[in-house]
Amino acid sequence: MANLDLTKYGITGSTVIAHNPSYEFLFEEETKAGLTGFDKGQNTELDAVNVMTGIYTGRSPKDKYIVKDAQSQDKVWWTSEEYKNDNHPMSEEVWGKVKEIAIKELCNKQLYVVDAFCGANEATRLAVRFIVEVAWQAHFVKNMFIQPTAEELEKFEPNFVIYNASKAKVENYKELGLNSETCVAFNTTSREQVIINTWYGGEMKKGMFSMQNYY
Repeated sequence: MANLDLTKYGITGSTVIAHNPSYEFLFEEETKAGLTGFDKGQNTELDAVNVMTGIYTGRSPKDKYIVKDAQSQDKVWWTSEEYKNDNHPMSEEVWGKVKEIAIKELCNKQLYVVDAFCGANEATRLAVRFIVEVAWQAHFVKNMFIQPTAEELEKFEPNFVIYNASKAKVENYKELGLNSETCVAFNTTSREQVIINTWYGGEMKKGMFSMQNYY
């Protein structure tokens, strides 16, 4: 769990960065005394960890956005009056504002960073860096994605980064033209995702599957 410099992502003041922590470490972190609310994991009689995710027990499709820019404008089947779907466009300006909310939430915290692969084919897989502030979210990622070998981790260079700020809210969502205080947004040019105000772990998994299909 060597220390990692996250300032290149705009994340500053990290008290502890657990980089690619073990399952054993995460189990201790997610079940330790003193955790409250949705941070808290419960060890079941089968030695699995049970967590609660609040009102979101599935994805929030009405709060899903993709930045519409020169890279994506002709590659996404955008929602329209004629054909409504969940691919809502987001401007680069609004993206900047919601990303700022996520980054601010992740500053001055203990963080967990997991590097993993989305996809088994070395020619097409994505190398993803997940930055989260909740231990069980890191545990979830290690379960859902392919873990690099020790050799692969030594030279791991992410080509997609996820900022999970589930504790934050987009309080000015009306001003930004969004659906609610919850936001799950993708930028296919900068290759980033932000998750705000939803604890549902599947936003990371299904979000990356969407990006894998996109690229």
